[in-house]
Amino acid sequence: MSDAQVSAAPSAPDTPQERIVYAAGGGHKTVFSFIFLILLPFFISIPPMIFNRIQHGLMLDNWGFLVLAAAFGIVMFLVLVELIFSLRARVELLPDKVKMTLPAGRGPTPMLRYKSYEVPYDQVHTVETRREIYGGAIMPVLLKGARVITKDGTVVPLGYVSEANVDPAFPYPAIAKQIADRARLPLIDRGNVRRSVRSKMMGLKSNDAAADAASIVDETYIEALNRSHRNFVLGLISVLFILMAIGIVDDLSEERLSSQAAVAAPAAAIKAGTAAPAAKPPKKTNQ
Repeated sequence: MSDAQVSAAPSAPDTPQERIVYAAGGGHKTVFSFIFLILLPFFISIPPMIFNRIQHGLMLDNWGFLVLAAAFGIVMFLVLVELIFSLRARVELLPDKVKMTLPAGRGPTPMLRYKSYEVPYDQVHTVETRREIYGGAIMPVLLKGARVITKDGTVVPLGYVSEANVDPAFPYPAIAKQIADRARLPLIDRGNVRRSVRSKMMGLKSNDAAADAASIVDETYIEALNRSHRNFVLGLISVLFILMAIGIVDDLSEERLSSQAAVAAPAAAIKAGTAAPAAKPPKKTNQ
């Protein structure tokens, strides 16, 4: 790719490289294991409850329960994905090779399938990074990805990190830089590309070279995208602030009118009582 940026290859190290391990911490594993075990009994009880309601003909009147069950299933899936990742994901940089166990492939559930690699540094052909942009001005997402390509053509994807929230346990661009340094290769930056969320989630790869070339964007586009996002967020905050101010003013006006009516009601009753003429006593009749 013509716009790829190549960092200078490091010189040969004089001292042996130390062993570095990237993995989730014990606290991370414990927390997600605890959450999963707490939620699991409730999740297991949902199918019998649904079956029982269907048997008694109550399912059509309980769509809210179905929505709640679906939401609970999504939450359990996300917790399971994070738990498996914390237990299995691992990158170990050794003096002569790198050992990795990482999510395998693309598609709807890439985090449930894992693959282990053991790549000697002298078999590394290139180490690359790339920034991928998803979404638009409303909700842009910028991901920094890294991958290793071996001399036999095997592509080993390291992973992605969000530029807004870098995972300290797996800083993939920094890991790629260390692998390149140990392999005595330059780190290649493939630039910025736009990607479709649908293609990413479904694991679809583009085979159109022209479309791939057209998806390349520069820093000016990213700055304009971030500027549009900031303007959208500021506009949304302004609208919410105006609506909140209108609501507060309306509440204060209603409260003042209510207090005025409460004060005026007794005064009106007193005034009406004093203004009413005294009733005349009935005349007595002689019998």
